[in-house]
Amino acid sequence: MLAVQLHVITQYDLEYPNLQNRFNPSDWAVDSIKLIVGDQLYMKSKAISALMVEAHWYFQPLRIFFLLPTSLLDAVYDFIAKNRYLWGKGNNCEVI
Repeated sequence: MLAVQLHVITQYDLEYPNLQNRFNPSDWAVDSIKLIVGDQLYMKSKAISALMVEAHWYFQPLRIFFLLPTSLLDAVYDFIAKNRYLWGKGNNCEVI
């Protein structure tokens, strides 16, 4: 069980406009995962890195990859996000 409770917000949630007003509008133009911790907004590989800290012990060895440069990690993230439906079983993202 994760120590942090996550809440998935989509653009159709009532909270979405309030969150958009708290952060830079250009950050919301990026179609990517966003993680809000306090007043910090993490996107792409930074968000995944922050989530990995709270992941189960058997995912912790994967954190070694986050020593790589952020630009490289974001490129890998973009590739996986662009092709996620090829590896999945349906036309929907399985997270939501």
